[in-house]
Amino acid sequence: MNRKIDSDQIFGFLKKWWLSILLVFCSWFIIKQFWWALRFNVFFAVNYDHVALFNILYFLMDNLTLIIHEAGHTIFGLFGWRFLTILGGTLLQMLIPFAIFVVAWINKQQFTAQFSLYWLGFCWLDSAAYCADAFLRQLPLIGNLPKSAHDFNNMLSMTGLMDSYKTIAWIMFGIGILILLAGILWPLTQKEEAERINLDLKL
Repeated sequence: MNRKIDSDQIFGFLKKWWLSILLVFCSWFIIKQFWWALRFNVFFAVNYDHVALFNILYFLMDNLTLIIHEAGHTIFGLFGWRFLTILGGTLLQMLIPFAIFVVAWINKQQFTAQFSLYWLGFCWLDSAAYCADAFLRQLPLIGNLPKSAHDFNNMLSMTGLMDSYKTIAWIMFGIGILILLAGILWPLTQKEEAERINLDLKL
């Protein structure tokens, strides 16, 4: 009997937390990668050597984020305001995972909500590394664009915040870490819902 209970508890735990366990594993590499990028050089964000299995997931997530980023410049460029056009890339790469999270949360799609929240945290870290490169502009831009096309260099120059580029990058990094943590701990939000359902069934 005890063995059956233990097996059920283990199965229940894994069913609820399997994605979080995977995300904790991924987070070790992602956080170290972007921390090195901010602390030392942006090329750590570009050339970090991920383990083989995670490398595929990272490649897909990173390139999807890049595609959305570039689309953001085009979409927000329709408004005709140069600052918004430049900001649009970063803005859209935040809005898409957030919108997916909200829809999934409303529809109680727990794993979609959890992963999209985690992806949002990744987008913040990715943007933090981009911001940390605002002064040196070493990051190779897509399409071999000139250094003058660097998003954060332009945005911070326009707003007079270039002197604080590293501080802003670390703030963005911190926000990204908090969102990653929220994504990992997301299954905790399922406890209240499960208890409510169980109570309704008993009644």
